[in-house]
Amino acid sequence: MKELTFYFAGMPVGCLVQSDYPMTDGQYRYMPYRGLGHYQMQTSLQRGDEVRCSYDAGGRHVTFAVRECPEYGALVLADFTNSP
Repeated sequence: MKELTFYFAGMPVGCLVQSDYPMTDGQYRYMPYRGLGHYQMQTSLQRGDEVRCSYDAGGRHVTFAVRECPEYGALVLADFTNSP
């Protein structure tokens, strides 16, 4: 299992945990970090703001939208883009 830190507004949010890095729409498990990044991401979601996060892996910068947090430790992700 890979663990991958992801960021909101440049601040660490949590660690995505699955067999492959997320690249397609769906629900993914994560371990939240205690900190400002996770707090601000969740606050933005609750306000209904667009939430874009990112991670770097394999020489690629990947951004994605967080659509919802249906339960603790799970996020619904969509709208992936990646660049070198």
